Amino acid sequence: MRTTFIRTLEKLAELNKNIVLLTGDLGFSVFEDFQKKFPDRFFNVGIAEQNMAGLAAGLALNGKKVFIYSIIPFVTFRCLEQIRNDICYPNLDVVIVGVGSGVSYGSAGFSHHAIDDVGALKSIPNLTILAPSDPLEVERLVLECVDYKHPVYLRLGKNNEVSINDPEIDIKIGKAHYVYKGKDIALVTYGNIIEEVNSACKKLGTLGRNVSLVSVPTLKPMDVSFFQNLFETHKYIFIIEEHNKIGGLGDSIFRINKNNLNRNIFEHLAVNDQFLCGAGNNKYFRKELGLDSEAIFNSVIRVLEKSLDS
Repeated sequence: MRTTFIRTLEKLAELNKNIVLLTGDLGFSVFEDFQKKFPDRFFNVGIAEQNMAGLAAGLALNGKKVFIYSIIPFVTFRCLEQIRNDICYPNLDVVIVGVGSGVSYGSAGFSHHAIDDVGALKSIPNLTILAPSDPLEVERLVLECVDYKHPVYLRLGKNNEVSINDPEIDIKIGKAHYVYKGKDIALVTYGNIIEEVNSACKKLGTLGRNVSLVSVPTLKPMDVSFFQNLFETHKYIFIIEEHNKIGGLGDSIFRINKNNLNRNIFEHLAVNDQFLCGAGNNKYFRKELGLDSEAIFNSVIRVLEKSLDS
């Protein structure tokens, strides 16, 4: 995802001389081409994320389109006050790019895990939250961001994520979409865990289950009309997120559905309110958390069987 992000930004920077990229001492082997092409529009501010957010605010006040980049906990929690006060309160044109969603940096330990960032940022006014699921969504959303004159948090995975979406799908800020559409059963997700969810859907298909896979690349604002329609057309809705159950996508969907809870059967698969101890890659942690494709598949089957028995 990060390679797609920077390649797309390079193309846009050739056309838009106001685009500026700031990094908190990260992006090595990724940003070199951007730095060579636009040396006066690339700044490594060092390990000083609070200063980076403040600098971004000042540049935005002077007409620049600013992207700031770091690992998610460093570009969110470390400078949360500056995001709130310097960027979001005056509603400035800054894109906060965080890399390493969920447990993408699992082997680096809990300080690098990003399983509570959406919940921390969602309540800040004026902030739009984007969480693309694959490289195609990254490209389309970065293109959208350039003309979007409000603060944005762009939540990325790491790299080597596979493309799940059809290139013909229309991807816009504020819109959810079907990756593919079935009936009665919907698996709803965001971020690079879509790889696990897609595998579970394929396995369900071998059992004759015609399942919908929904990607939600915009977590704030939510696509209310899309979900209201989803509630009418799908009885079983499984929300899968590599994030704390508190404050994530599930909370937003339940709020939309508050007047229609008896119509649908929900299952929310996410991180139970906890820190993750130990270290391992994202595959290891997903298995431990019950968020790998096998666990997702088994959860769907269990809910369907329970519903039939009741």
